[in-house]
Amino acid sequence: MASLPQLLLLVLVSYVRYSFSDQISIRVKPGQNVVLPCRAADSRPIIVVDWTRDGLGSYRVLLFRSSQFVTDQQDSSFKGRVDLQDRRMQDGDVSLVLRNPTAADRGTYKCRVVHKGADMNSEPDCIINLEVAGESRMITGRGSKAGPSGPSGPSGPSGPLIGLTILLLLLFRD
Repeated sequence: MASLPQLLLLVLVSYVRYSFSDQISIRVKPGQNVVLPCRAADSRPIIVVDWTRDGLGSYRVLLFRSSQFVTDQQDSSFKGRVDLQDRRMQDGDVSLVLRNPTAADRGTYKCRVVHKGADMNSEPDCIINLEVAGESRMITGRGSKAGPSGPSGPSGPSGPLIGLTILLLLLFRD
């Protein structure tokens, strides 16, 4: 049988894995511009921002590489309708602006960020489920790998994580 510290460590590891896979769901009316929020977890300079949506195959929603947009890999339905909220990506903001969304834009969007000196991560930095229909915009859930001003700040998942870490340290001290 596992000891209490081993069980707590298992819970801590499971919680960290879960908190990074959280998703954001956004509901927006057709024609209402929307920002799909994403903040890179790393503070190093960003060299690639790759926004995709399930079902597009090898095409992209937006690809920003070496300080410029790469349009030859962009799905034609997004040309002229998407942009980065902050092209300078200050504080790791790689949020996507989608103008004039239609029902065809609904789906799961993923953002991957490559930092200077790092390999492309296979795990997305952000996952957003977009629903285009209805009366209002509603945001639920927590963001993925958000920076200090995002959901992992003091009121986000780091609170329980810090508590578990302190508990483990107290249990393992001499």
